[in-house]
Amino acid sequence: MIDMRLDVRLTHRFLDQLWCQAIVVFLFEDISFQKEYLLRINKALAGSLTPLIDSHFITGKKGDLILIATQQRIKAEKLLFVGLGPVSDYSVRILPSVAEKLVSSLEGLRVDEFCIMVPRLDGDKKQYEGFVRSMIQGTMSYYEERKREAVPFILKMLVSIDEDVCSDMRTLQESLRSSLDPRMEYTIVVDESRGLYNEKV
Repeated sequence: MIDMRLDVRLTHRFLDQLWCQAIVVFLFEDISFQKEYLLRINKALAGSLTPLIDSHFITGKKGDLILIATQQRIKAEKLLFVGLGPVSDYSVRILPSVAEKLVSSLEGLRVDEFCIMVPRLDGDKKQYEGFVRSMIQGTMSYYEERKREAVPFILKMLVSIDEDVCSDMRTLQESLRSSLDPRMEYTIVVDESRGLYNEKV
């Protein structure tokens, strides 16, 4: 029997607090839109991102995939920057294809446990939930394709949720369950640890 599992965990913990093989950081071309987000990751990495951003090694251009070793400064082994392009192009429509390309790349890196934080712009809770749902649906689409190809596929996806926008993760959990194909084998679990730094999700 082919082993196929997708495990989605929703958490309010930030990326640098999570144990996983890889942290995925989504970037726009205009990095100022995510200044606070990047500052926290950069601080955790002892400022090592600053020269990479200043030299335009990390740009946020659409389709860019930049892999960086974390040198054990955070709990993940790898840091993967994914370019989303201009902020003006950001919408729920682009996220499924972004997710499929991302998961395909992670599979090539032999990463089966990763964390993302879906970017949000000024908008309400419903819009943000739409972004999260779109990203997870894209992951599910890739999962379905691998199942048809009878390729072993085991994936744990941690989703860091912005608590200021979505404080009730159980509502989001039910929304995700209702929007995904019920024939697929997956779990969606809410992490209630409330940011305990050394607790594994």
